[in-house]
This record gives sequence, C-alpha cells and structure tokens, in this order.
Amino acid sequence: MSTLALFWPHPGLAARSDELDVARAHRRLSTPKTFIESFGLDDGASTEHVWDAFFSIPGLLPPEMTDIDAEQLASLDEDDEEASRGLTEHVRHALEAQGSEQLSHPDLAELAAFAPGSVTFRALRSAAGAASTDSGVWRSAFVLAEGLRSLFNRTETIALLTTLYGDAQHYWKSVLAYCADGNLRAVLDEYLFQLASELGTTELDDSALMLVARRAVDALSLRSTRYVARGNTGDRRDVRFTARFAVRYGGKQESADEKAGVRQGEVRTSFNSPFAPFVLASTSVGQEGIDFHWWSHSVIHWNLPSNPVDFEQREGRVNRFAGHAVRKNVAARHWDDVLASHDPHAWRAAFTAAIQSENELGEFSPWWMYPGPARIHRVLTHYPLSRDIAKYKRLRSALTLYRLTLGQPRQEDMVDMLARRGLDATELPVIDLRPPSSANALH
Repeated sequence: MSTLALFWPHPGLAARSDELDVARAHRRLSTPKTFIESFGLDDGASTEHVWDAFFSIPGLLPPEMTDIDAEQLASLDEDDEEASRGLTEHVRHALEAQGSEQLSHPDLAELAAFAPGSVTFRALRSAAGAASTDSGVWRSAFVLAEGLRSLFNRTETIALLTTLYGDAQHYWKSVLAYCADGNLRAVLDEYLFQLASELGTTELDDSALMLVARRAVDALSLRSTRYVARGNTGDRRDVRFTARFAVRYGGKQESADEKAGVRQGEVRTSFNSPFAPFVLASTSVGQEGIDFHWWSHSVIHWNLPSNPVDFEQREGRVNRFAGHAVRKNVAARHWDDVLASHDPHAWRAAFTAAIQSENELGEFSPWWMYPGPARIHRVLTHYPLSRDIAKYKRLRSALTLYRLTLGQPRQEDMVDMLARRGLDATELPVIDLRPPSSANALH
C-alpha cells in the first residue's frame, strides 16, 4: 500500500496546493518545508500507516471516475496478468477507504507534496489544454507514474538512493526525499514542455496528454537487451551479456529488438530525457542527422574530423531549436516574469516573456539563441604530441570562415582569427543580417 500511495495521482490532495502557486505567493522559489506546510493536513485521527491517511483524504479520483471499479483501474496500464491481480486487490482496498473517517499521519503532507503520483498529476494538470478533462489528466498521470515506478524499481536506482540516504529508513521515504531534493515537478514541467513542443502544440487535449505520457514512459522504462561479443582467446568464444543503454556496433545480433532495428530509437529517446543515460558516447555515425539537444549542451571531441562541415555537424547535434543552453538562459532571465504571470505552465510563461523581450539576436531569439551565461561547450582532448593540436588551429579558422559565409560566426573564434591576422575586430565594418523592421520596410 505504501507503493500504491507513492504512485497514485490524488486530485483531492493536488487541489490543496501547487509548487508554482506557492512560489508565486512567496515571490521566490519555495523550500520543501514551506511547500509541505502549505497542504495543512494536521486534522483527523492519527493512524499508524501513512497510506491509510493518504487514501482517506476525499477526492481520490476525479468526479467523473467515481463509478469505476478496481479491475478497470488496475488494467489502465498493466500488462502482466498476475501483477494485475495483486494490483487490483490493493486498488480495491484504497477505494474502500473513501468515505471513511479522514485520518492524519506525520508523513502525510510530505507524501502529498513529493510522491511521484501526486507530482505527475500536478505537472500534467498544468500542461493540459482547455479541451482536456479531469479524467484525462488523471489517466495520463496514472500511466506516467507507473513509468516512474519502473525507474525507482531498478537495481541501480535502489543502489543510488541507498547510497544517498542510507538503508535505515524505508525505501519509499528515500524515494520521497529524492523527489524533493531533485525537484521532480520542475523536471517534469520542462520535459512535458519539450514533448508538447515536439507535437507542435502547447494545447494538449486528453489524447495528446496520454501521448506525451506514454512517450515519457518509453524513455523511463527502457529494458535491457542481450548482446554477444567475442572473447580474446584463440578460440574466440562467444561472450553473452546484457546492457540497458548500449547499442550494438558490430558482432552478433541476439535479441528480436536488435534485429528489428528498434534499439537505436529507444536509446535515443531515453537520452533525450532528463533521466538516465546522461552521457552518450558515439562513433562518427552520430555526428549528423540526430538530435541530442534536449538535455545536452556539451560535446567532447575525442578526435577531430578533417573538414569544418563535419566539425559543425558534430556540434550541431546539441545546438538546435529550444536546446538545453537556450532554455537555461531563458529560465535564468525570466524567472521573475514566471512568478508575475498567471499562466499555469511555467515554461510557456517564460518563453512568452522571452519573445516579448528585446535583444540583438533578431529572429534567432528566443528559440535558437538567447543571451545568458549558458553556452554550447566544445571540449577537445589534446593528447601529448598529437597531430590534433595543430590540426585544431587550422580547423578552427576554416570553421570560422565556413560559418561566416552563413552569417553565423562563433564570436570567440572570429575574434581570435582576426587577432592572429593582425586585425582589430572593433574597427571592422559590420554587416547587419537582421531582417528589416516593419517601420523601415514601409520606406
């Protein structure tokens, strides 16, 4: 029941408080303690188990879903029949708690504030459009919370949380602490904004909400697959192993997913999420035609290509529309505008303010470039006596000239190249490539 309470979207508790509303009320980012206190859940008879208090709070389901039974709820996103039977019994127990005496527990407010189920419901509610329904939001939150459950069930996740919080407390309390420390709501708000942008809309109806929820679940619940390598002995025996995020490069195909060519897309979807994997190592096959910009703005070059076009293509993987560096700058500059706005979606409010602000970037702003401290990072590995050291100097100049033909030089590289040629960049004429304003266009 503790697990069910962790991942159950509770509209009644969500109606009591919201992270963004609390931040706007205090005109600053709220602390976990402030947010917990905003729920006001001290009333009621005390109970031994926090989940009894959780399920006793009115509003366990949206009004239009009050007639749904335990079997229907348990089958919303459950494939395994035996697991579904166990889940059904737990759901039935939760539904029976409705209408009974409201109970309290010292951990109830913390559960309401940071449980993944509650957080997913509030995040999807803020992202939902006018055409969405309460039941549609709840169903999408139930599916997304189930994806988060699979994430917290992983062996590596359990090991991480045990390292961070120890094993003296129950694991579900470590999950709550991790969601609070990592600000799961902010993570989901940004992720849902990206997923909605990929659909080409910010007005999400019930079907679009479920689509983005399932897309997130695909990234969260990537399963391990089997690979076959060859040993380094003379007989070259097969070595079988499993991996969650690796994509086959050479060798034998072992699983049906690999044969179908599905694995690459699955791993790419997981990488383009705020969840693991956090580092992508690739051969040159990943240097063009693939987007990695959603949560990356650094490229480490283990070697250098022979021409500036390939060099540009590599860094172009993380320098794209509404990329990570762009969003970091928009967030840094327009947090106060978000607090002053009444828009329930923080990122929509931030980009609305960015669109209305003035800067020198023209139509590239705010989606492709935006002023601020975040930049696309280029990291090169300079090995001693490597030919890449001299090669980089030539390649950097060639890349600057290549970009100059497109009207988009990297300013640091441009200034450095001019200095090496004995020219002062401040004394050179400037070509203004911005489109003419509407006032000038009339003349």
